[in-house]
Amino acid sequence: MPRKGRRRAKATDGEGGEGNGADVGNTQQQQQQPLEDCLPTPQQNQNQNQNQNQNQNQNQNQSHNNHRRTQSTYDSNGVPIEDQHLKDVPVATEPIDEMNLRVLQCYEPTIQSIEAIAASSVVYVFNSETGGWVKAEPQIEGTLFLCEQAPLEVEPLVLPRACVFVLNRKGLMNVMVDLARVSAVEVMDGLITLAIEAETGAATDADPQVLGLWVHGQGAAGSGSGTDGPQFDTGVVVRRWQAVQAAMAERLGTSRLAETAPILDAGAVVSKLQLTARGLNPDGMATSAIGPQPNVHELMDMVLGQNAGQGVAQEGVAQEGV
Repeated sequence: MPRKGRRRAKATDGEGGEGNGADVGNTQQQQQQPLEDCLPTPQQNQNQNQNQNQNQNQNQNQSHNNHRRTQSTYDSNGVPIEDQHLKDVPVATEPIDEMNLRVLQCYEPTIQSIEAIAASSVVYVFNSETGGWVKAEPQIEGTLFLCEQAPLEVEPLVLPRACVFVLNRKGLMNVMVDLARVSAVEVMDGLITLAIEAETGAATDADPQVLGLWVHGQGAAGSGSGTDGPQFDTGVVVRRWQAVQAAMAERLGTSRLAETAPILDAGAVVSKLQLTARGLNPDGMATSAIGPQPNVHELMDMVLGQNAGQGVAQEGVAQEGV
């Protein structure tokens, strides 16, 4: 390995050595210069002092600025000063109730408000052949919303509407049930059962299909998150359904779906036309993006067809739902 040589220092002016660009004559002339000629003049001293003072002032100012920046790096709360300008920028914060409502309206634009919410629910369908409950596959599980919808307007009638909406967190298939088309609602041990009669044109003697919603976790009145409230009151769904049925009986003289279905269907058509006239998507932006959603009858038929012969007892629903 080659040895590292020591660098030879360059000679400065007035000293011996090569590489300084001064010849010997200049060196001798410099050495013979009288001593008083080598001393600075008073004017030179004054200029030098001024330069030194200026440099000193500049250094002091720079040091003072650095000190100020160091002191102001963090405020009393420990937040960096340079990041505080972010506090002045308005951040678009949306209350949880408004956000929930806006999301639901992307799927069903007729929803006007949220009356109650359950943090979690699981969808089941009752299998009348086995007498047990069948869970939807793929599983449909998510937040349950009890919603008020825009009333149906069929001149001269105005019919109130409400629905149960399960926003699926495990897939794209949501569940929406119009309470005006439900013939019976019961609750027992966290299980909400909705008896849904056959669609218009189906056999009138067909037994209603039963949808089960196993609700667990906290809930809240209104459209809050439902994560910090008390246990969800399943009875609120029963009371809302009763109110819808009472209004139907008062305005139409009956609440039986076989007689009210034509009016409900006509009102739904008018509602879509009204939304279109307002420049809104009558099917909902999210629904249009993900594709057509099966209605509740199609959903139950699909679940029963996928799980033919299967079912769990009602006490098993609670165990699976947790």
